[in-house]
Amino acid sequence: MPEQSFSRARSLVAGSIRSRRTNLSFREPLGSFRRNVVRICHDLRLPLTAILANAEFLTKPRLTESERGEFYDEIRSAIDFMSEMISSLLEGSTEFETVWPIERDVVETIERAIHMTRVRHEFREIAITHRHEGIAIGWFDSSRIERAVANLVLNACEAVSPQSGQVLVTTRCSQSSLQIDVWDNGPGIPAAIHGSIFQPFVSYGKPRGSGLGLAIAKEIVECHGGEIYLDRRCEAGALFKIILPFRHE
Repeated sequence: MPEQSFSRARSLVAGSIRSRRTNLSFREPLGSFRRNVVRICHDLRLPLTAILANAEFLTKPRLTESERGEFYDEIRSAIDFMSEMISSLLEGSTEFETVWPIERDVVETIERAIHMTRVRHEFREIAITHRHEGIAIGWFDSSRIERAVANLVLNACEAVSPQSGQVLVTTRCSQSSLQIDVWDNGPGIPAAIHGSIFQPFVSYGKPRGSGLGLAIAKEIVECHGGEIYLDRRCEAGALFKIILPFRHE
């Protein structure tokens, strides 16, 4: 695999931990359609970055046909991901996320979410590990859960050191439920904002952060009938947990 680097990506370095509300004009409650637009715009950044990275990989000399095919497939996958999000926006003048649970592979879904972040140049030295326990097939909306996990992994990567950062994603799957843990070895989250961390536009340690990633993840998880929370017992770094009951039809 060629070195994962591309020239136009900006380096993001986590600043000092602090709570802030982004100075946006959304002071009144967002209408459902307007909220969907904000949410989709936020999440489109991940596949766009993946497309840029893989397109630049394709310009490198002496690539094998297999490598070219792999990069092309990654671009197609990111475009499909974007297309699904745009379709959900066109459908989604409803108040909540529309979820379409079907039988899907848990491991494949989580690996796609991780790869969407790992491809970014500024995260190339961060160790992102996935460990899975139990069965691999579950009943859930794969594209929505991929978005939720991708937001958690992105937040974790932005919180840790670019040189010594570690992010561990653990999944445990049974016939009735899926648990997803996302842990990082960053400085953790201040106790002062534990109660507001999932509110829209609340951000910490990221001068350019929008404060939408956790709010989006929370809405997706709750539309699956699940729960997401910050494990306050974690003594080092930050640990977010998702518990997702499977809904069979």
